[in-house]
Amino acid sequence: MTIQSFAKVAGAVVTSVAIVLAAMSIKAPRAQANDDDDDSRIQIGFKIAPVPLNLEGRDQAKVGLGSYLVNAVGDCNGCHSSGSAPLGIYPYVTGKNPYFNQPEKIDPTVYLNGGANFGTVGTPTGPNGYSGPFIITRNLTPDKNGRSEGGHTLSEFKQIMRQGTDFDHIHPTCTADQLTDINNGGTPACIPTGPIVYDAMGDTYNNIPDGDLLQIMPWPTFSKMSDHDIEAIYEYLSAIPCIDNSTSTPAAGAPNELRNDCGSDAAVKAPPAAQALRARKQR
Repeated sequence: MTIQSFAKVAGAVVTSVAIVLAAMSIKAPRAQANDDDDDSRIQIGFKIAPVPLNLEGRDQAKVGLGSYLVNAVGDCNGCHSSGSAPLGIYPYVTGKNPYFNQPEKIDPTVYLNGGANFGTVGTPTGPNGYSGPFIITRNLTPDKNGRSEGGHTLSEFKQIMRQGTDFDHIHPTCTADQLTDINNGGTPACIPTGPIVYDAMGDTYNNIPDGDLLQIMPWPTFSKMSDHDIEAIYEYLSAIPCIDNSTSTPAAGAPNELRNDCGSDAAVKAPPAAQALRARKQR
């Protein structure tokens, strides 16, 4: 090999090594940045959690990240709260409503307890124009066993978030017998489906929702989240206080969406606002 050839080979090797080192130096800061970003979101999550958290036996990093996703990104409480009296739909303590230009404080007694009414989604049917039962948001607080969303497993929770599966079957699609009942004036707990004809325009809109799927929750958007993020949300929802209903254990006839069995241990139930405030200050 001539000196000139050797120099060319050596130069190529040096260039290749330089390229590899450059690539490594580019990737390393990005990975570190992602770690720092996760740490930041976890810390923010703990800071903004509006209720005392039970961290015993739980992945604290996931709880913090889950709080960030629930409270700073997803606004889950905006839909999954019954609202505070006398503020109506607003889930804030009286005098602490940011929409009234007041310092924000979420009411812990209705935090993620469900109860927001989104109306109906079915086709008006029968002499009463019945379009099905009201779609009411679910209670997302854990059950007496600490399972999120009133007792669902992590596997079920992932299926809810990714596929919109309604495991509770509270308002399924009407059967033929139920449609007959509706046409006779009945109001069974099912979603009537079929075409709506707008006489003025002559247009037909096929309104055929699937009662086995959640009809209001934006699960098509949430389905794009990573497994890690969904697991973090689940972990956070298992760490918040259990709430039976908006104020107490549901009486007979209360909407099933609000039902949740907190058990007999008062410690796992949602504390009164004053207790929650004291617990928050002690953290």
